[in-house]
Amino acid sequence: MLAEARRMIAEGGLENFSIRKLCQRADVAQRTFYNAYESKDRLIALAIREAYDDFQKFISYRTDPFSLEGVIDRTLSTNRRNFKVRNYTKAIVSIYFSSTTSNDIWKTIQDMTQTGWADWFKVLKEQGLFKEWAEPDRVANEMANLQYSIISDWCLGRLPDEEYLSALFTATLTILIGATKGEVADKAEEMLQTFHISCKLPEFPKPAGRVDGKEISD
Repeated sequence: MLAEARRMIAEGGLENFSIRKLCQRADVAQRTFYNAYESKDRLIALAIREAYDDFQKFISYRTDPFSLEGVIDRTLSTNRRNFKVRNYTKAIVSIYFSSTTSNDIWKTIQDMTQTGWADWFKVLKEQGLFKEWAEPDRVANEMANLQYSIISDWCLGRLPDEEYLSALFTATLTILIGATKGEVADKAEEMLQTFHISCKLPEFPKPAGRVDGKEISD
């Protein structure tokens, strides 16, 4: 059912997704579905998370995940892929901002963005490169909320394609400049100043990997 749900989301997004259609395509009874997943949102969250995890485990980045360059590289690379999976992206932000989404489903989606930031922020805290007042988990939570908000604006057409990555990039660096100190804050400010002068996003070695036996790159 998860595999079929992923195909349906990719084909038609959430607006065309229904449990009845899913059960017909997966050849299972609706009672079987509800016994296994309880609700449509829970299934969709699991399907989206599974798709994310399946892709990420085959990707090999060439930048250090615990560096400013590494986190910006991953942020830009992940969101460039959103251009290719718009329906998945719309489904993610729709569930994330829905008032009816249960907390555990919301947390499943938030962790896709929040966990990597929290891990790096904790390392910075230990190295004395995080502001004294800043708590790693709280700032990571705020980073996830900010990024999903920008992604939502793009999905809703409020932010054109050509401004999407730039908006995400500048907002991310703004939070980092506020929460970090020392060489990390200096590098973040320098990166932001360079962008405002050149209007060009930084470039990193393209991540590569294999999915379904095929070579892939961002």
